[in-house]
Amino acid sequence: MRVLLRRPMLIGAVLIGTLLPYRTLAQEMATPGPFPQTPDPAACVVEALTVEDVLAALAPSATPAVATPGAVVEQGELADAATADAVKGTLLQVFACANAGDALRFASLYTEPFLRDFFGGVPQADLEAFLAMPPQPLPTEQRRIIRGVGDVELLPDGRARVEIILDEPDDPRTEEPDTVILLQVDSRWLVDEIHEDVGAES
Repeated sequence: MRVLLRRPMLIGAVLIGTLLPYRTLAQEMATPGPFPQTPDPAACVVEALTVEDVLAALAPSATPAVATPGAVVEQGELADAATADAVKGTLLQVFACANAGDALRFASLYTEPFLRDFFGGVPQADLEAFLAMPPQPLPTEQRRIIRGVGDVELLPDGRARVEIILDEPDDPRTEEPDTVILLQVDSRWLVDEIHEDVGAES
């Protein structure tokens, strides 16, 4: 499955609160660790996409998303420290931006195929209205918590894999293991696939 934060949860998050002003620190990443950690909405500083960027990624002519479940168990090699920090920094930005209810910054942390899968089927008028809303942070009790992040491994196709343990308010469990596959695009690591409730060693 490719959805880390289910679409209704993210859209609902944007409808619940108010936000800190946008920042101009393009591509700045949060610092990994220690865990558990609730990423602060103020740490969502990655450069945002525009509404037009998201709509372009959803164009009918765009390459469709193709999940690769084998990537969860495929043999990989441990990444170097700089790569591991960059990958974990992307994940912290994902949750900082989710906790901030900042849909356009959140979207900037995913590959175009993932966005097509994530927003696919949403009527364009509804999507445009959603993306145009001002960012609004979640109340403290509804924010996502990262319980832990595993070792980052590099796969034969050049992507990175890492297991993340989450605590989400809509899930009765306090630990949900997900495996995240990331792709390096223009020197940034972007989320390309997410397999929920699947640890790399399952």
